[in-house]
Amino acid sequence: RMLQFACTLDNLGLEISTGRVVDFRASAFLRQQSERGTVPLIYPTHFENGAIRWPKTESKKPNALLDVADTHTLLVPNENYVLVKRFSAKEEKRRIVAVVYEADRMPGTTVGFENHLNYFHQQGKGLPLVLARGLAAFLNSTLVDTYFRQFNGHTQVNATDLRNIRYPSLEQLRVLGSLMQDTFPAQNELDMLVERELFGMSDTQEDEVARSKKRVEETLNILKNLGLPRAQQNERSALTLLALLDLKPNMPWAEASNPLCGITPMMDFMAAYYGRNYKPNTRETVRRQTVHQFLEAGLISANPDNPARPVNSPQAVYQVEKSILELLRMYGTDQWAQNLHTYIASIETLKQRYAQEREMARIPVTVVGGKTVMLSPGGQNVLVAQLIHEFAPRFTPGGTVLYLGDTDTKFAYFDKKGLAELGIEVEAHGKMPDVIIQYTAKNWLILIEAVTSHGPINPKRRGELKTLFRNASTGIVYVTAFLTRRAMVKYITEISWETEVWVAEAPSHLIHFDGERFLGPE
Repeated sequence: RMLQFACTLDNLGLEISTGRVVDFRASAFLRQQSERGTVPLIYPTHFENGAIRWPKTESKKPNALLDVADTHTLLVPNENYVLVKRFSAKEEKRRIVAVVYEADRMPGTTVGFENHLNYFHQQGKGLPLVLARGLAAFLNSTLVDTYFRQFNGHTQVNATDLRNIRYPSLEQLRVLGSLMQDTFPAQNELDMLVERELFGMSDTQEDEVARSKKRVEETLNILKNLGLPRAQQNERSALTLLALLDLKPNMPWAEASNPLCGITPMMDFMAAYYGRNYKPNTRETVRRQTVHQFLEAGLISANPDNPARPVNSPQAVYQVEKSILELLRMYGTDQWAQNLHTYIASIETLKQRYAQEREMARIPVTVVGGKTVMLSPGGQNVLVAQLIHEFAPRFTPGGTVLYLGDTDTKFAYFDKKGLAELGIEVEAHGKMPDVIIQYTAKNWLILIEAVTSHGPINPKRRGELKTLFRNASTGIVYVTAFLTRRAMVKYITEISWETEVWVAEAPSHLIHFDGERFLGPE
């Protein structure tokens, strides 16, 4: 949609610059309040509803700058401009926040813009007011913000980023500006004006967009009412919940349901019914930054159809809990407030119950000194347990377990001191294998990957492990473990030479991939 616009800033005869006043360099000339011999100084704190509120007496930031010879190069003519914040907080609804600076509302002939602002101008001069209003409205639209987030992954808005955006024509911007008043309309209304004036959207299409926006806003309100952290009170989390409820914009909340749904189908739903096309690499963000928190809050459950499936499996599915589904079906009715109160009062009990059920399903593994480590249920941990109880006694008798990975918590068991004694210093974020066993009798270190959803020790992975354990004072043995031979066949062409393969369904045998050694180090 943005590519439908043909204009660059050069085509429009517009330029963008960064505010000239760097306050710590001009500290001697700053004044908290306006006084004789000063000019207005504008900071991001002066932004308010699409316009400038100045002076802001309650602000800690200065409101004025001395107008002396040393500051003349820091000032611009007091004319109309569009100002944009260079930095935004992560929790802000928009990355691009623009306002109209109106000269008629400000005293004096010059003004200073602080360095945390970008300003649009025409060769150093201001803009016609109607054009400034149209440009600010366009920049404040959800369309521009959504587009900007596709290529800008941080909270900074550089002048170069704004130069790279395509813009409507001058005439389109003037028409849009003519519809703006001294303060901007609500976001929904602003977006509808942008869609109508810039794309000629029909009333039916406008209704569809309006319904989508309203539904997302309702869902954001629900997330807030349920006490989700601020980091999950965003559009991504709202759309994720709507996908899990299979709730389309034109459906009433009473028709919400709770089908099994994976991450990719969730993203397909967002694109098909809410026009939000997340890139494929956002899949992990949805899982880690939204779904994981929904699980912790007890809103959804993972793999109810197959609890043994690992939570990080590509086939993992999620389902809204029945109690939350019943609550959400009441949204917008007279029963909502009372049911919400009841749910909030019971949520801790529910979370404790879910935690207890999950704890009961954990897998016990015995390590050094008879210590029992409880692994999270399902997935590779079933295989990890068999490695400790079946593989280790057969092929590393008397060996010591130094490390156990876990599907949920990276380090289920970590003998950091034991590894250090072998010359190995491992950081918490190192690419650790799933199991490490010290086979003292042979002076070997056995590195094992338990394969259920991720791949075996291929040449690349072998190289990573070799680098990670390069300072080991022992020989290194690489082992890939599978639950079944059928599972091994899937990866047979990837397995690295000079490694071993162990299959749990035939626990007394090893498969050696080439070379003269059998279960031996390099």
